[in-house]
Amino acid sequence: MTVAKENLKKLYLDWINKKLAYKDLDAGTIEITTPFLDRHNDRLQIYAVPLENGDFKLTDDGYIITDLQMSGLDLNSSAKRKQLFRTIINGYGVSSNSDSDELFVIADSSNFPTKKHMLLQAMMTVNDMFMTTKSTVTSLFTEDVGAFLESNNIRFSENIILGGKSGYNHHYHYLVPHFKNIPERVIHTMNVPSKGTLSNIIFSWSDTREARIKQNYNTELYVFINDQEKEVDKNILNAFHIEEIKPVLWSKRESVIDILSA
Repeated sequence: MTVAKENLKKLYLDWINKKLAYKDLDAGTIEITTPFLDRHNDRLQIYAVPLENGDFKLTDDGYIITDLQMSGLDLNSSAKRKQLFRTIINGYGVSSNSDSDELFVIADSSNFPTKKHMLLQAMMTVNDMFMTTKSTVTSLFTEDVGAFLESNNIRFSENIILGGKSGYNHHYHYLVPHFKNIPERVIHTMNVPSKGTLSNIIFSWSDTREARIKQNYNTELYVFINDQEKEVDKNILNAFHIEEIKPVLWSKRESVIDILSA
């Protein structure tokens, strides 16, 4: 099993390296095309813009927020949306520019991989959290999961950052603490099931889990999946099971109350 896992990890990292592409643009700017997909199944792109002090700005050039606005979703339409947006990007250490709608981080050569990773996570999370159909969703899915935990007297912390073996930090929505021989349970949400979001969660958890094991933590990951609008692809569920991640369909959320409240 260990050999199989190492082979899967190598295949995944090889896939990332193969799909990454760098292109020189004007004024020293570098366009970075990543293997991660947006909701249109297009590969996400970010830009490294050199600064006068030798650092550089990594930016999405306003793509994520502009795309949501073109779909009719205004992040400033309610205080709740603005607050959740701020919570998401702050959790990843990402800033936003209201004039250009860009998401960005400032990086140098020593922290470029971590900063790039956190920006991409923030881009996918903002897109996933807010790309909801207007007619059926009255509250955002992550808030629904938090309300579910609270209504069932499940003790939790929210907006958790856990370090990975690689040195990357990873953001998770909730954490239920361990008790005696019961492991700590990390909870993440998947509002719009997609291969891009799946890959991001698997990579983040694989990195996080190795670090938690090294620190002698017994930790499990539960992913709450929004299946209110359509059936979730079985391949997504199977991929989670292979990685020893516990998927929880929202329609079957009652099945984990006893486990999470223990």
